[in-house]
Amino acid sequence: MATSISHAQRREDFKEEFLTCSICAESYDNDTHQAKCLPCLHTYCKTCLQTLAGQRPKFNCPNCRYVVALPGGTVDNLPNNFLVENLKEYRDIFSVSMFCGSCDEVDNQAVNFCHDCGCFLCQTCVDAHRRMAPLRSHKLSTIQELQEKKRKFSNRQQATTKCRKHDQDLLYFCTSTMCRFAVCAVCRDDHHGHYIIDLSAAVNEMASDIQQLSARISDRNQELVEKRVSFEALQKKRKENFDKMETEIEESKQTLLILIESQFNQAHSSLKRLYQAETNRLTKSIESADFLSAKMISACEFANEACKQIGETSTSTNIPDSHQTQLLDSQRQIMTRLQELENTELPASFSDKTNFTLTDAHHTAMARIQDSLQHFCDIELRLPSPQIDPSAALLKSDYQEKIFQTRQSFKR
Repeated sequence: MATSISHAQRREDFKEEFLTCSICAESYDNDTHQAKCLPCLHTYCKTCLQTLAGQRPKFNCPNCRYVVALPGGTVDNLPNNFLVENLKEYRDIFSVSMFCGSCDEVDNQAVNFCHDCGCFLCQTCVDAHRRMAPLRSHKLSTIQELQEKKRKFSNRQQATTKCRKHDQDLLYFCTSTMCRFAVCAVCRDDHHGHYIIDLSAAVNEMASDIQQLSARISDRNQELVEKRVSFEALQKKRKENFDKMETEIEESKQTLLILIESQFNQAHSSLKRLYQAETNRLTKSIESADFLSAKMISACEFANEACKQIGETSTSTNIPDSHQTQLLDSQRQIMTRLQELENTELPASFSDKTNFTLTDAHHTAMARIQDSLQHFCDIELRLPSPQIDPSAALLKSDYQEKIFQTRQSFKR
């Protein structure tokens, strides 16, 4: 069945990237770039893994971050990737093109194969490899050497592995949990009570088990993909919820700022009214005091001048009686004016204890606001409740309607 697949078809299925280290992009070989397989089934060359591991006994796979514990503390003890080795040998041996794949000439017969370039070479290209310094180190094989390798490879594929203990063909497989390895006919007798099957059946059974396990892993991966999709949906929902909450917080802040600004504007207007009223009262008192003082000064000046003239007149002996009577009338008038001024009530004094102050109601309100603001906009992550109390939902709806109306009134 396997032989029905042509070499050309197998070559078409062959992928060159399997033979190249994804870190350094160098082709795998049997030396410094030997293919090493990690427990997570990712493969890299020995040099890159040594660089990754350094002096540590453990390191992370650069692809999946799997923690790799080095057996014996060294990269050399990691298993070789035999699939890569077989593919590489298959590529070197079963490349079907027997014409030069390096030059532009068509149908140039190949005489050598360059393992580093991965193509057949005609004699001219072989000579160029030997002349050019960068190409001298390339490994070349003749067509005859490849054919001999092909013959040995086919024989090795067909040959049955020998038992190291009895040097007989390994034809059977012990399925016991303690064994799980191939045995020859002699070894089979030593595995009394164990379930022994043909080696080919074991290979087929193992392949079937691998396929079943791979299918289950694929199913789990599909489940994982679905979970990832749900995580992304939840992440998107959380982002939408975050944006909504951020908007609500900003709106709450603006609502409070508008309310506070409105209240303080009212307080400032009230303060200005009180200040203006007190200023007007003091201004009137000052004007009244000035006016009364001017009248007193004027009356005193007039009275003093009148007394001076009366004193000069009283020393004269020729003053008629009628004139003295007039003087008495003037004095009486002056006395009456002075007595009026003496009895005039002075403007009322203002207590120096009078000042502007915030009421007790303000301090109480401030204390309540400060206490409530400590808990204002507290945020928590709540799981959705499976049951909602209708009355509570109604209250919440009414509350939200009131909040909305309050915000609208502030906006107006």
